[in-house]
Amino acid sequence: MSDSVQVYRRLLGYTRPYWRTAAVALLAMAAAAALEPLVPTLLQHLVDKGLIGKDPQAGWRLPLLLALTFAAKGLVDYVANVASQAVAQHAMSDLRQEVFRHQTGLPLAEHQSRSHGRMLSSILNDIPLLSQALSSAWIIVIRDTLIIIGLTVKLFLLAWHLTLLILLVAPVVAILIRVASRKLRVSNEAMRTLAGQLAGQLEAGLSGVKELKIFGARDYESGRFNQLSEDLRRASMRAVRVQSANVPLVQVLAALAVSGVIFVVMTLSARNLLTPGEFFGFVTAMSLLFEPIRRLTNINGTIQSGLASARGLFDLLDQPLEPEGQGTPLPATTPLQPIVFDHVTFSYPGQERPALQDFCLTLPPGQTVALVGSSGSGKTTVAQLLARFYSPQQGAIQYGPHDIAALELRSWREQLAWVGQQVVLFDDTVAANMAYGRPDLPREKILEAARAAHAWEFIERLPQQLDAPCGHNGVNLSGGQRQRIAIARAFLKDAPVLILDEATSALDNESERQVQEALGTLAAHRTTLVIAHRLSTIESADWIVAMDQGRVVEQGRHAELLARGGLYARLHQSQAQGGDSPN
Repeated sequence: MSDSVQVYRRLLGYTRPYWRTAAVALLAMAAAAALEPLVPTLLQHLVDKGLIGKDPQAGWRLPLLLALTFAAKGLVDYVANVASQAVAQHAMSDLRQEVFRHQTGLPLAEHQSRSHGRMLSSILNDIPLLSQALSSAWIIVIRDTLIIIGLTVKLFLLAWHLTLLILLVAPVVAILIRVASRKLRVSNEAMRTLAGQLAGQLEAGLSGVKELKIFGARDYESGRFNQLSEDLRRASMRAVRVQSANVPLVQVLAALAVSGVIFVVMTLSARNLLTPGEFFGFVTAMSLLFEPIRRLTNINGTIQSGLASARGLFDLLDQPLEPEGQGTPLPATTPLQPIVFDHVTFSYPGQERPALQDFCLTLPPGQTVALVGSSGSGKTTVAQLLARFYSPQQGAIQYGPHDIAALELRSWREQLAWVGQQVVLFDDTVAANMAYGRPDLPREKILEAARAAHAWEFIERLPQQLDAPCGHNGVNLSGGQRQRIAIARAFLKDAPVLILDEATSALDNESERQVQEALGTLAAHRTTLVIAHRLSTIESADWIVAMDQGRVVEQGRHAELLARGGLYARLHQSQAQGGDSPN
């Protein structure tokens, strides 16, 4: 229970900036609770003074006051609902933004350890559940608790000894709610996990629809999705059964207590120990207790569901971010420096064999160094470490006199531009994708970069040119066109260090020629690290490094390496004969 209190208290912390609106909601709830006992009081006087006492003034005043009471109650209920929803929606918007920003700031290893479906579900599923726990649940818990207190006070004033009979069932109700809360918490945790897995399965099935169709895997994927869907249904039904049993049990207990009280009240009334108005007011107050008790019992499921979602979100928010602002910042005017991999060893999480082992390499400033080797030789790992997506377990990477691990991450990545094999384009315009992250760039610079990247030749044929939509992940463009937009993006960043990760491996010959020309222009006057797939594209590189099992096997210029007849020559001959290409 203490854990739940801590989680809910942390959740309520998001409402603090909106305390004025929350105060209005609380005052409105208190007013609604204060008006509730007026109803049995007015009915009591209506019976005693109007019906029995025949007071002519009471005949019109009391019905008018009763109508005004219900009107006032409706007004304050409206204010309470709107104000509390405003607080909840503001808080959820803040939390949604914080979760997204936190997710994008997590280290790459954390992203790879969590499924994208689970991370998507955090924003799409968990936060709406939290919104219910902060809005409707908050209203019901506070308002109905105050109403119950107000009605109980009214009952005590009418007949305190009878009210004690009703309160005898309170401990039993508390035990039932506690048991139900524990079972609901377990069920909601399971539902949350399954919802994340279902979102991941949905994302994988839809993003891989081409493979699904080509390999005839529709039935297989449908079976996996159906199984998860059924597991989620069963977990949901467990929660429904617990919640559905909890509410009537509480109501039956309350009804038994009320039935006993009514029997005693009728006996007292028959003996003239209670006036008819007091009898009517007491029974009315008891009946009014039913609805808030039912709502409080019923809202338990919503609260437990929200708390399960909150625990998952806070677990995510407690994961440490990349240390973007820590370290020594690089001055913006820093001249090109040599990049040195000094005896670097690195293993991916969960992998026994190191991806790089005692790896040494120097990238001279302003030169192009190409990495070649078979799949798994460690080429991409070199680029990942240079970008500080991961950190080596041993050794260091130097940028001139600086260990890059000691540099401010943000300023270090300002020195880097990346063009990869898998180009990521966002559902925005061509211009916005080229100027990604810098929406204030002048149109002239974007146009200049498009021409330098050989992209303008296809952009000018688009109906809206630079304002043409790329579609989700660039679906409106060909592979070569997406690559050239990525190159234009690198042109606009104008970083001194360029990483080309198999940037032409998936292109046809004509697209590759155009992209290669653009890359040649982009690499001028920059330190360039090329991860090569087609060896014909790096023959003019200043330096070529052949890798195998995370080590440098040989290095030199194209002609020198061919003459040696080593690994590079064998890879080159294999490609020339149409054999397997290195990856």
